[in-house]
Amino acid sequence: MKRIYVVTEGQSETNFVNKVLSPFFLTLNKILIPTTVLTKADENKGKMYKGGLLNYAKAKNTIEKDLAYIKDENVFVTTMFDLYALPKDTPGKNEADKVLDPYQQVSCIENAMIASEKLSKPVYHPYIQLHEFEALLFSDLNLLAEQYFEYDIQPLRDCLCKKRNPELINDGVNTAPSKRIINCIPNYDKATDGVSVLEKIGINNLCQSCKHFSEWIDWMKSL
Repeated sequence: MKRIYVVTEGQSETNFVNKVLSPFFLTLNKILIPTTVLTKADENKGKMYKGGLLNYAKAKNTIEKDLAYIKDENVFVTTMFDLYALPKDTPGKNEADKVLDPYQQVSCIENAMIASEKLSKPVYHPYIQLHEFEALLFSDLNLLAEQYFEYDIQPLRDCLCKKRNPELINDGVNTAPSKRIINCIPNYDKATDGVSVLEKIGINNLCQSCKHFSEWIDWMKSL
């Protein structure tokens, strides 16, 4: 059975892997194992702090710990990081910032991340989410509306109508997907309710709406 380690930037992505991706891929004889980026270790108190992609150096440590498992031919490693607010020290980020097309931007970064590990075989396939985890929720706003029925989400519908593609929603620090959702739903909870809605939307519907996400899913299917 194939094992795929998914390095995530936070608890929401980890929950998404556990509750949405893992059940789907288990039917395909693939086990997904999320590992949240370790951001701080307090040796005096014996505590480990995870989540929050403050800089790529922290992420690299977690990635390379997972890459150590690839001695087994059935092991693969990927990531789930947002393009929005991606640390400046991420490989390929400076070059990507000069590119206008978002899909070319993430391709530039993903390829640079692979090159930085100097791997001789395709066992590492980084995934950069366009542009943010919450963009996936725009794949079916009706289900988000059901979860938060007491709120008016018409501005989200208007945004999707204008952009037409959830992966292209990212106008800035005040209008990125999560900011748009919080503006409409102040009580929005990313790690629980957000993941619950995505669970209802389902992998197939997410793939139909989000091209780059679909390509990532296809890669994992192909292993």
